[in-house]
Amino acid sequence: MSRQEPPVKTDLGFEAFLEFEMMSQERHEFVDRQLFLMAGGTPKHNRIAGRIYAQALTLTENTACQVYMSDVLIRTPNEIGYYPDVFSVCNDEEPDSRVKRKPCFIIEVLSESTEAIDRGEKFRNYQKIPDLQTYVLLDQTEPRVEMFSRQMDGSWRFEMIETGGMLKLPCIKLEIPLAEIYAGL
Repeated sequence: MSRQEPPVKTDLGFEAFLEFEMMSQERHEFVDRQLFLMAGGTPKHNRIAGRIYAQALTLTENTACQVYMSDVLIRTPNEIGYYPDVFSVCNDEEPDSRVKRKPCFIIEVLSESTEAIDRGEKFRNYQKIPDLQTYVLLDQTEPRVEMFSRQMDGSWRFEMIETGGMLKLPCIKLEIPLAEIYAGL
């Protein structure tokens, strides 16, 4: 495991994690039956994620897709729980649940404290979600996006998008120029 901090609690099942999380003032990630306190975000992190969320939310109004920010949990098939920065679920079987299982895209904004986890542990666990089509990593310091797209054969295609490029999320038909995501940052 690539985490540096010690777990808050260990040897929990997913349901016990959910009970603990409902009572907690802080958010935690649930990995390998252990709870880890989530790192706080920065203003840049918040603005980057917020700009994508706002456009995705507007685009998905009155559709079968819903877009969520970092207060809704994703539960992977291997019983891992994360709060991605932005993600979307289409045709949700449990629309009122705060735990989602079938995201079509997941976005993480990289930070020094979470970059290794986002690139390694999270990506490995997110790949286990059959409905996931796109995993996106956004740099906070410069207009750079790393996009991983699931191919028909189950492999993942990598694409680097830089200044002048466009972030495309096919499952909700969203296209955002990087210039809009990073404006003023």
